[in-house]
This record gives sequence, structure tokens and C-alpha cells, in this order.
Amino acid sequence: MEIRLELFVLFAACGLVTLIPRILPFLLMHGLTLPRLLTDWLSFIPVCLLSALFFQNLLVAQSGGYPTLSLLHLTASIPTVLVAVSSKSLSYTVITGVLSMALLRFFQ
Repeated sequence: MEIRLELFVLFAACGLVTLIPRILPFLLMHGLTLPRLLTDWLSFIPVCLLSALFFQNLLVAQSGGYPTLSLLHLTASIPTVLVAVSSKSLSYTVITGVLSMALLRFFQ
């Protein structure tokens, strides 16, 4: 396999484009203390994103009609919601949802 300079530069540039938006906010906010209201508001972002992804997959759009429930996603959501309510852990909830969906698709 040949390593060309153009590909190396391309991969390096792609890495920079990926790293800059992830690292720059941490560097800029390093010495700052955010107001309590803002940190409370930011704490809801993971829950909002997870809820949006959840309902997007649970409801299947029909052309010219109302959305319907996806039985596969509804079945996977039952243990996921139970873990979310009992543990209140985003990590456990995501892991349970992924494993539930993987098992259902495997046995389908």
C-alpha cells in the first residue's frame, strides 16, 4: 500500500476539523464560571436529545396519514424506560436501549 502526501494531508485536515469544535470550547471556557441558571439549563440537553431520538424512532411517518407506532421500537423501549426510571442514569438507559434493540433484531 502506497502512502501519498495528499492523503496524509487530507487525513490530518479531517482530524483537525473534527478536533477543533470539540477542544476549542473547553479551552475557551477553562477559567470561566458559568451562572447557575445556565448550568441548570445545559444539564437538560442530554435528556432532550435522548427524548428526541426516542420519539423519532418510536413513531413511523406514513405518507398522507398519521404516524404509527413501531412495535419493534415500542418493545425495546419498555425495558429501557424501566431502567431509566429506576436508575436515573443516562449511561444505563442508553446501554439498555441498545442491547434491547440488538436482541430484538437478532431474534426477529
